[in-house]
Amino acid sequence: MAIGCSVGLWLLGVVFSWIISGPKGGSVAFVLMVMALPVMPILGMPAAGGTARLLVAISSSAVLWWILGQVVAGRVTKRPVVGWREWLREFFMVGLGLWIGAAGGLLLGVLVLGAF
Repeated sequence: MAIGCSVGLWLLGVVFSWIISGPKGGSVAFVLMVMALPVMPILGMPAAGGTARLLVAISSSAVLWWILGQVVAGRVTKRPVVGWREWLREFFMVGLGLWIGAAGGLLLGVLVLGAF
C-alpha cells in the first residue's frame, strides 16, 4: 500500500507538470516527485541526472517505502480493531518524517548550489 501511495504521488507530479506549464508547474511537480522518490536528493538529482541514477532512485525508494509500509502495519496491528483510517493516520505520521528528510535534502542542495 505504501508503494501504491508513492506511485500515486509520482503520477500526481506528472499530471501537474502537464497541466501547469512553466516554472510553477515544474517546481510543484518536482516536489511531488521527491515526495514519491525521497532518495533523489541523496543521489544528487536534479543537479546530476541520468537513467542509472533514476533507476537507482526508483528501486531504493521502493524498498524504503516497502519497509515503511511494514513498520506502519506492525504499529497498527498492535490494536485489536483497526481499519484503513488508522493505517492512513500512522502512515502519514511515519511518512511525514521521510518527507521532511527529503525536503531537508533539497534545501541543503539549494544552499550548496548557491540559490539562497
